[in-house]
Amino acid sequence: MSPVPSTATPTAPSRWLPAYLGLVVAVALTVGVMSWFALPRPELGPIVLLCLMGVVAYQIREPEAGLRIAFSFLSIILVASAAVVGIFGAWLVGGVSMLVDRQRPGRIVTVFNAAMSAVVGAAAALSYRLLGGVQGAGLSGMSTYDLGRHVGIPLLAADVVACLLNAILLSGVLHLARGISFAVQLRRVLSGSGVAYVGYGVIGLLFVVLWFPAGLGAFSALLVLAPLLAARWAFIQYGEELRSHERTVDTLVTALGTKEPAAVARSRRVANLGEWIAEELGLPPGQIGTVRYAATLHEIGHLGVPTRLLRRPRASLSPAEQRLIDGQCVVGARMIEGIDFLESARSGIRHQCERFDGSGRPDGLAGHDIPVAARIVAVAAGVDDALRDQPEEADVSMDHAFGVLRSDPGRFDPEVVEAAVAALDKHGWPASAPVEVPS
Repeated sequence: MSPVPSTATPTAPSRWLPAYLGLVVAVALTVGVMSWFALPRPELGPIVLLCLMGVVAYQIREPEAGLRIAFSFLSIILVASAAVVGIFGAWLVGGVSMLVDRQRPGRIVTVFNAAMSAVVGAAAALSYRLLGGVQGAGLSGMSTYDLGRHVGIPLLAADVVACLLNAILLSGVLHLARGISFAVQLRRVLSGSGVAYVGYGVIGLLFVVLWFPAGLGAFSALLVLAPLLAARWAFIQYGEELRSHERTVDTLVTALGTKEPAAVARSRRVANLGEWIAEELGLPPGQIGTVRYAATLHEIGHLGVPTRLLRRPRASLSPAEQRLIDGQCVVGARMIEGIDFLESARSGIRHQCERFDGSGRPDGLAGHDIPVAARIVAVAAGVDDALRDQPEEADVSMDHAFGVLRSDPGRFDPEVVEAAVAALDKHGWPASAPVEVPS
């Protein structure tokens, strides 16, 4: 289950956001009331146990593992609830589990997360029931064939429904709250948690089989706790690895800042714009991360350029001095050689000075032979260079952005230019104050 993060972003929320939040909460309340009055009510004991497990699973979640969302293993509890306590029970488990949050994200975020989780739990239980899934005590004494037909298949299908609905609801609220492309966010969630959801479904199925056919009842909760904690440990290691990558990049940018302080803000702005462009182009999450790393470190080669040249206006540089500065792309790519997680970003740094018409440096690549990360970094850095030269009180207009991107025919990939224009139109671009790179 992926809750809505509460960190602030530079884009203003859509005016439709309150309506969306209200709609999800209203749907959750309606589903709860209807399932309470229209369906048989499950036993209190299993509901209490599952609610407690859900609360614990949500509280020990590992947040912000590189996708700007947090994952918990509440999905295992919700999937199991579909077969153990039915629609109302799964609705209640989902809602109660997210009402308590040690991170205190704010009342609105907490209420929405609880409503979203309740809807996801009820939808999973409803799909389980519609596909012939058997609930509660009816699971006892089943043959292997019946377990597969009336428990296994419906429960795994319910797991898929929960995964898709969670991704859709989460992508919708982030699109309205932060301006992130719905399709891009949907791919991020599904690519980041889709495979994990398969494991959730299998563990949830094991939980149900141990509870009823194996006759262990509530004791089965202890038996599923071990793989749950093992999976959490693995996820923590993955999250820590990603955070170590971010710390490495931050260290490199800080080192650049000791020589050229203004480069730190430039790196952050170009990284942010580069990521927006990559999203507009519909690149997969892995490539978006590559673009962000390449954009953040696009000037790291300045560490090999004499400081006196970096501080002089470009117009005053001799041809030889200009070539030395332009060579920073190759120097930068060499500097990060051997850092495994930055290997895919090296080409984006090395080839950012290539021209789309093939007359650029260092290798004279043309068109789509230029790596997409390099084409994006070139456009993002070009826009930042032009907008940074404007007076601080001036508003950044789309007309000006168009002029910057088209002022040098043959320099930029036209498709990337259009994506940059769309990104600027959607997110805006501050003429001053650095934009923080999301992590």
